[in-house]
Amino acid sequence: MAADDAELAHAVIHDLVPGDKLRVTGHLRLPRTPDEPMWLVVTTLAVLETAPELSAPAAVATALIERYGPYVCWFDAGTTDVEVFTEGGTWVGTAPEPNDLGELLEAFEHRQAAGGER
Repeated sequence: MAADDAELAHAVIHDLVPGDKLRVTGHLRLPRTPDEPMWLVVTTLAVLETAPELSAPAAVATALIERYGPYVCWFDAGTTDVEVFTEGGTWVGTAPEPNDLGELLEAFEHRQAAGGER
């Protein structure tokens, strides 16, 4: 990523955290040959939503938050369980392992389409 703008570079290095929902505009320059690098030139960077706050600092070192569309997934290195919430904070459920996320999200969406929790 090219960061000629000092403010953008500062925001990326100091203000953003994994899990922040961003809107990035700019352009992507694809390589013309396999040996050339790919370039992403960012012209604007906007934080649409900040990542959820974590209360236990030790958990940050062993955990990962990822977004899947409107869902936020909490992966903890100490277990195979994946805790899932909507980006609005609604509890979706726990997948026993990452491979089961699709089934959990599909079941949640079917419940929502049917009019709520069952």
